[in-house]
Amino acid sequence: MDNILLGEFLRETRIKLGLDLEAVAEGTRISPKNLLAIEESNFAALPAEVFTRGFYTIYAKCLSLDPVEVLAMYGKERKNLPKENQYNTPPPNRLAQNMKNLADPPSSLPFAYFGLSLLLLLLFGAFLCWYFSWNPASYLSIKLRSLDDAQQVLQAKNGGKQATVPQSVFAMAQSRNTTPAKPNLLDLSSPTMATAATSQPDGRENLSATGTTKYHINAVFQEETKISLTLDDNPQRSMTFKGGEQVSWRAAEKLILTLPVNSSAKISLNETPLELPKPDNDCITLAIPEYLLR
Repeated sequence: MDNILLGEFLRETRIKLGLDLEAVAEGTRISPKNLLAIEESNFAALPAEVFTRGFYTIYAKCLSLDPVEVLAMYGKERKNLPKENQYNTPPPNRLAQNMKNLADPPSSLPFAYFGLSLLLLLLFGAFLCWYFSWNPASYLSIKLRSLDDAQQVLQAKNGGKQATVPQSVFAMAQSRNTTPAKPNLLDLSSPTMATAATSQPDGRENLSATGTTKYHINAVFQEETKISLTLDDNPQRSMTFKGGEQVSWRAAEKLILTLPVNSSAKISLNETPLELPKPDNDCITLAIPEYLLR
């Protein structure tokens, strides 16, 4: 070690430890430029003496070396340099540059700034969705369902007998069917309260005046049950049904049905049986289309 310069010794030690200059710069906060000057024993490129000795001390600790021995080697090599290459204090222009480069920012800072900016944008977008009561998941689901229905209609026209008719088209066809349906259909467009609805004299169902039907809900109650129901933009209604009663509702955009926690009612959507959600706050709430997104 007597025949090797301090810079070469530090470089070999760093390489044996499997470290590169970027990793050492990240851990010691010493700029790569100053680390390179230390390993090249380029004392003229280093800052003032007090800062340089601090750099050697930090670098020695990073490499698990004795800082006292490293500073002794540094002082010995510094004294052996020609006088014209020794500077107790660097020239003013170099001192200003060295003070600027004492600790260059880590290379990972741009990525940190980018991540922080992205996080702020996401938070701002979430705030806008909350403020305007807009659910992007529901919006995307409706758009995808509309696209799927359009594709299925096209297949029904061109694909022969095996083409599948979409549920929404099937529900619209049912709403135009003059054949009497089994369940009674509630008309919530009327301001009156009702426990069950009756059919019209000609046998047709008493359809709601909400326009296009998108969701057709059928319910069969096993025992006397009190429910709360909201269809589209209509106000919430409370109703009671006896055991064995069967009833249907139609909605254009949304439906919210609240049942008792111990309810055993059988619920189906567009003739497809549904599994009731788990109870929440001593009741079961079925919200459509949110329930379909789970």
